[in-house]
Amino acid sequence: MFITTSSFKKLSAFIITSSVFILSGCNTGDDAKNLTKAVDLEIQRSLGTIVEVVTITGDKKRLKVGETHQLNATGLDSNGDTRDITNELTWASSNTEIATVNSKGLVTAKASSESNQGIVTITATTINDIFGEGEISVSDVNVTGLTLQQFLPESGNVLTCIDAKITGNVAYQDGYQSLNTVTDINFSVDEESTAVINNDGMLYTSNALLENTTITGEIGDILAQLTVMADPSYLDSIEILLANEVMTKLSFTVGERIKVNAQANLTTTVAAANIDNSISWQQRDTNLLGITNQGDNKGTLLALKPGISEVSAICGGKTSTVTVEIEGNAELEAIQINDNIEEIILAKNESIELTLTASFTDNTTTLNVSEFADWNLNGSSAVVAELIATGTDTATYKISNVSSSADEAILSVTYEDIVKNIDITLE
Repeated sequence: MFITTSSFKKLSAFIITSSVFILSGCNTGDDAKNLTKAVDLEIQRSLGTIVEVVTITGDKKRLKVGETHQLNATGLDSNGDTRDITNELTWASSNTEIATVNSKGLVTAKASSESNQGIVTITATTINDIFGEGEISVSDVNVTGLTLQQFLPESGNVLTCIDAKITGNVAYQDGYQSLNTVTDINFSVDEESTAVINNDGMLYTSNALLENTTITGEIGDILAQLTVMADPSYLDSIEILLANEVMTKLSFTVGERIKVNAQANLTTTVAAANIDNSISWQQRDTNLLGITNQGDNKGTLLALKPGISEVSAICGGKTSTVTVEIEGNAELEAIQINDNIEEIILAKNESIELTLTASFTDNTTTLNVSEFADWNLNGSSAVVAELIATGTDTATYKISNVSSSADEAILSVTYEDIVKNIDITLE
């Protein structure tokens, strides 16, 4: 920000005049607050950043008691610029018994209401008393209808590899409509599609060809469908990044983890787009390197053995490859599960987390290789399993007893041709 000399002089004079006026008065806490407000307002006027229009986004949503929802606000200032002003406003609720709102625009549903469809008006006011209004409804009446639509992009084809978002408009028994929401909607895609969608409505596409994907949204027995087309023709190239720098070669040592990212260059825009959620990571030598291919730490590489390999990022028919050089002299000696556990006893609905550790001949290197081992329950349906905390040093293989009666199972784990077996007794 830049304040001209004349503006600075005017501002200084204003502050001095205001301070003298207040000091000559009662000098109460309210006076101090009024002075602070007046100074902030004068600074904004001097900079031309005083807000003239407030717009609340993310409203027109129905909540159930106990749920929270974040509202945001944008402001158009006297410079003609638009910015996020969510944290600059004074937020208020028209009925705090039904819904409250904090100083950051977070709404909390307090009580269900049948009056006026449970609507509460949320007001956000600037320092110069410009305000915007939005509405939130709190009620527990039944859903009667659902429609799906593209939210990002709003129209046209989805760009392959670029994050897209699907939302729903939900109709309720009392006539209220919750707009552009994903709350309580279970999303799925047709079996023929290579796309995936999560319950936040985020759609990830990767096909090298034009692909139609039919998305189904469900709330109880209420269904809706939407078909979108993913177009890879806008995808020019893919690049692999480390710390925001484009890489052609990576070097690290045994036991070290690094996280790489992928970006797409598009034919339609100068800006590159992050495509971490849609990218598929592959490596040439799985025994040298482990790659996390899902979850929050997707794209994390773990150096397992010294040598030279390659890592590729693939999406939408485009591939980017980097050479990976791993240094060190570690040679695998043994593996163990937890503290060399050989038998597990699980009560009904009980779980246990298992960590597979590899030790090496140098006697100094041990690695958690749980994520990169081959775990096998040998056909048992009495237990279910999942890898958790992937891409970290605390990754584990979690198994849970889902059997309705006493049973037995055998768990086998293989890492670099070394096999460990554990007997599981289910009570």
